[in-house]
Amino acid sequence: MKKLSLVLVLLALSTPAFAQNYFAEGKFVCGKVDQASVDAFAFAPGVYYSTLNVGNPNDDRIDGKKIFSVALLRQKSGRVTDSIQWVLNPRNSMQVDCSDIYGYLGIAPGTFIDGFVYFIAGRKFSVTGVYTVTDGSRVVSQDVEEVTVELR
Repeated sequence: MKKLSLVLVLLALSTPAFAQNYFAEGKFVCGKVDQASVDAFAFAPGVYYSTLNVGNPNDDRIDGKKIFSVALLRQKSGRVTDSIQWVLNPRNSMQVDCSDIYGYLGIAPGTFIDGFVYFIAGRKFSVTGVYTVTDGSRVVSQDVEEVTVELR
């Protein structure tokens, strides 16, 4: 019986644990809407802003990665970045906004873009999106949305 117990313990120690990651998909819409998007009834005229706040509620540091992906009209895929590392110390937060998104994608600021930021990490984190639309001079809509973070 002792040998069987020892074998089971050694097997458990030598078998790597199944790695699970937390995943969140943050929506972004940035820039002044182009005429093609208005003509396709995809977006109303205006200037769109998105900010994604990512928080670490844990007592330990989070190491994660993020990927930016642009969606195009007519069910076409746009530019996608490689994985980009991110780190948050305990109870810290970071902001990912349109200027960051333009920079990572290599797109001129103000260009109309629509897509997702995918956040992946080995520990639980939180994401909240803030979405603002202006008519060029005043805010016409603002919304705050909690983004679902799920274990995958």
